[in-house]
Amino acid sequence: MVSYLRAILNWLGLLFNTTAPHIRFIVHQCIFRVRKLGIRAVQSALRTFLSRLLANYQRISQKNNNEPEAAVFTAASIIHPALTPVNGLSQSLVPLQANQLQVQVNQGPAQGSCTSIDSRSPSTLPMEWDPSKFKLLAPQLCQRYKGRVLVRSDKKTTPIPAKKKDFSETPVDGWESVVHPEGALYFYDATRHVFTDANLRSKKLFKAINHLADQLRLKASDIIDDSTHLVLELQVKEDACNYYFVQHDKRLLFWLQDYDEPICIYERVKGVKSDTHIKIALEAQYWMHCELYPNNAPIQHQIATELKHVLLHAHSDFLTSDTSVVPYDLATLQSMLDLSNHLVEYVEPLKPSGDECMELPAHLMCVLARLMRLFARSKFLNFYGQVGARLNANQSVYEVEQSRQKGTLRLRLANAFLWGTPAAQYKFLQKTWIDNILNYPKWSKHISRLNSDWSNVTIFSTVMLAVDVSFLAVPDVTSAAAVVIYLSAMCSVSSLVVSMLLAVECRGWGTDSANGAASFMARMIHTQSDVEALAIMYSLPYAYLIWAMFCFVAALGISVFHSTNPATLVVVGLCWVAVTTLTLWPAWWGKFNITPWSVPSRKGGQVEEIV
Repeated sequence: MVSYLRAILNWLGLLFNTTAPHIRFIVHQCIFRVRKLGIRAVQSALRTFLSRLLANYQRISQKNNNEPEAAVFTAASIIHPALTPVNGLSQSLVPLQANQLQVQVNQGPAQGSCTSIDSRSPSTLPMEWDPSKFKLLAPQLCQRYKGRVLVRSDKKTTPIPAKKKDFSETPVDGWESVVHPEGALYFYDATRHVFTDANLRSKKLFKAINHLADQLRLKASDIIDDSTHLVLELQVKEDACNYYFVQHDKRLLFWLQDYDEPICIYERVKGVKSDTHIKIALEAQYWMHCELYPNNAPIQHQIATELKHVLLHAHSDFLTSDTSVVPYDLATLQSMLDLSNHLVEYVEPLKPSGDECMELPAHLMCVLARLMRLFARSKFLNFYGQVGARLNANQSVYEVEQSRQKGTLRLRLANAFLWGTPAAQYKFLQKTWIDNILNYPKWSKHISRLNSDWSNVTIFSTVMLAVDVSFLAVPDVTSAAAVVIYLSAMCSVSSLVVSMLLAVECRGWGTDSANGAASFMARMIHTQSDVEALAIMYSLPYAYLIWAMFCFVAALGISVFHSTNPATLVVVGLCWVAVTTLTLWPAWWGKFNITPWSVPSRKGGQVEEIV
């Protein structure tokens, strides 16, 4: 043992004298490698460093002692017993632990070459699976349209070099830069079938995406094949990654963890239980993925024909049924059908032999994917293929909603005092807003008619206000007639103001589009009580105008019958009764009702329930 200690001390003295100028450089290199490459690279570097030290010791001891003898050298190492994922940019050194690396040293000439520091990038370094680093993503939640990169508005202009003909970007190793037909830039790895919107021209993002893609594919190696694609969305601030896998031959998505709260996929639809219903929701998300990444999307050639068949049925169904669940009007369906015809004409000559898949140009794939997504979404919302499927647009699929057609006492009273107009509005809302789903074709038609009616009401209200003011200018107006005229003027002004407010509110919430109309209805209606409130609100302009006219007629009657001349009273009274009868006749003939859920039948005056 004493000879071993003496040999080590002699070796350290000679080493200090011969290698002192290089020690500082070696230390700096070690620290740099530790920060850049991680723990495994440190292990390799330490082995190399120890090997070089042992080789120097062998040469030195060869000169000082001719007798060969073996020695065992025990050193400390930075080997962690259980490696965990470490961020290479922020990791710190682990304290040295003894008795973790044992190297056999022979007192003889060093044979063999020394190993070098592992210079692999982090994307090729193995890493344990950490579920907290990977979050579930759906195409509907992609941040392409929200998390845009803003361009600096610099005044400096980049000059165009002379004689330059190549303006292509520097290619990213292993990745292909792809431009979406809308203009968005994304990257695709054809070898591993990986898509990402991250800017891989940044070395930091490039290494991170490669590393995460390798880890996810390794974890899913038992269930992926050539038709499986992976989409990654890097969350730099959260040090995490959003992902989903795409299975093209089955038209669905899947993940490596349970999707516990798929609210975005189900679009807040309640009662989603069966696998076939979930499959339709995933198919809608699949087509949204194809819309986001139209390049390198293998599809079967008959899908274009399938889309044409779907549109033909939707067109005929909407044309022949008043309660069709098709979410588009005839003009829109005809335009979609024309697009599908062009798609079929393009695909037919390229039809491959057998069941082989084909890839459409990006622009055509976007058209196909968007139309397929819209109708797949409509199928999901209407419980297509389920026992309780919605077959008519005015039907609810939920048990608790069956009692919603009966209005409350508030609606009945409002219907009586507002001349029956809330009943009509309530029935309209019942038929267009079902299970938080808006029937946009009927809604658009009715709202256009309402806007036109409100515009006419403003004209009539202005005329009534002018008539009321003129009536007050007549001399010898009784106090009772003046009070009623005041009420008429108030109703006229109220009708005018409410009409303008409702018209502006409808236009302000983008009711010219389906999404705008749905957002407007979702904002206005949260419960069944809100449906009644909205029906009453929509009936106010017309009801105020009728009350203004009624008050004016009452004031006129007070002024006329205030006269004491019997002949005048008889003549005016008979005419008054005749005119009032003829005025109310259209309301009676049209079965004017004061309850929102029933109308008198022509047979025996019975009451029939509206379904």
